[in-house]
Amino acid sequence: MHNKKDFLKQLIYDTGKGIKGYMKAQVTLMFITFIILGIGLTSMKIPYSILISVGISILDIIPVLGSGIVMIPWAIINFLMGNKDIGTDLATLYVILIILRQVAEPKLVGKEIGVRPIYTFIATILGSIILGPIGIVLGPIIAVIINSIMKIKKQSDNRR
Repeated sequence: MHNKKDFLKQLIYDTGKGIKGYMKAQVTLMFITFIILGIGLTSMKIPYSILISVGISILDIIPVLGSGIVMIPWAIINFLMGNKDIGTDLATLYVILIILRQVAEPKLVGKEIGVRPIYTFIATILGSIILGPIGIVLGPIIAVIINSIMKIKKQSDNRR
């Protein structure tokens, strides 16, 4: 880069592109959650399963808590009320969601924001350790900014 203005312009562009990619990845994850819940709840013959799936999918955006904010109490209440089969099915469905999200999220987010999945995973973990739940969102964004700075520096070095 020739000057600080060009550097800043490129950094803002790359960061904006990364944030858009992050949002796209989150929407994709919401859709996956919706599909899994829709299939699971419908097969369990839960009334309004599609509507419930939409609601839980939207809640899944919340860092750390996500779908667990509904699924965990729902499963526990069913166990306590003597509906052990439904409680077990809900708990199993929640475990499937967690595993799928843990596998898919770093890969999807990494692909969309232009950062390798392992770096996205590390950024998410470090972000959550340092900043708490909000760090789960900010970690990948910080990774985008660092990646952008390194990319701009590399391009600048190649022009010399």
